[in-house]
Amino acid sequence: MKRILLLFSLLSLMVCGVQAQQVKFTIQDGLSNQSLKSSMESSISSLLTEINAACRENRPLRLGSFSMADKARKQLNYLWDNFAHFSCDFDTNVTKCLETVNGYEVREIYVTLHPADASQFSGERSREFTLGFAQDRTITSARLAMENNSYQEVLSRGGDVADVRRRMEILSFVEDFRSYYDEKDINALEQIYSDDALIITGKVVMKKDMGDRQARLRPEIKYNKQTKAEYIQHLRRIFANNRYIKVKFDDISVMAHPAKDNFYGVTLRQNWKSSSYEDDGYVFLLWEFPDENDPRGSHPLVHVRTWQPEKYGNQTLTSDEVFTSNDFFIP
Repeated sequence: MKRILLLFSLLSLMVCGVQAQQVKFTIQDGLSNQSLKSSMESSISSLLTEINAACRENRPLRLGSFSMADKARKQLNYLWDNFAHFSCDFDTNVTKCLETVNGYEVREIYVTLHPADASQFSGERSREFTLGFAQDRTITSARLAMENNSYQEVLSRGGDVADVRRRMEILSFVEDFRSYYDEKDINALEQIYSDDALIITGKVVMKKDMGDRQARLRPEIKYNKQTKAEYIQHLRRIFANNRYIKVKFDDISVMAHPAKDNFYGVTLRQNWKSSSYEDDGYVFLLWEFPDENDPRGSHPLVHVRTWQPEKYGNQTLTSDEVFTSNDFFIP
């Protein structure tokens, strides 16, 4: 009996593959304010320690003592309850802090996912955990970075410091944007689309080719336009009729608009998987970001969203056929 109890105790320590020790986090560079640096290091260390403890004990997260925005708390609890428990891979973590337009961001916190039902889980188990902070040291976002993330590659294409910061902010918003679909957060999606947003969705149809004596059917993409209200109503039905939705983004490209300040086009490859449907295609988003010096602090808006199927018939969409900023006129 003692041997069984001892074995059970050892197994309980091995849940999620983590031990009971404290996790230490250090910001290597990116912050000159030592008080802020120490505060953020302490906050991240405590949060990672709590995550590992909750994973080890297979219990809900205890976030009441953390200075955390409601959005970040919701993101973290959603990941924990609906996606997978996860644990920090290392007892000692060292990375840099990135300054964003409205605060700070810490990336490259490596974690391992531990889904409750491994047979229903697809994707990478080793992921990158990202935390966002406001200037008052509040945690504003907590999310998993995109799989196959080309973060540094996108940033390296920035023309100057301001553009690099904007690109970094765009990637953070794109990660949030993806999570809104996973979380079925219709309210967040309503806020992120402008009232006059243009939504375009491609659909493969078979069209008669009358060039020969015998009419042949050939695949063609037919585009359907929707208003924001129509699109949101459509999403409500999708969210209600599916037990889960998983959205993955990769192959991200960010392009500053050549003529309009604060407008950026984002093209990415999307895999959409729900309990009733799955597809692959290309999404284009035209974002307008507020001026950095705007005291109103308004949030960025999506003015255009398009989706195109990756394949139609035996044909694959070419790079020239994928929508970009050049395809849309901005008054």
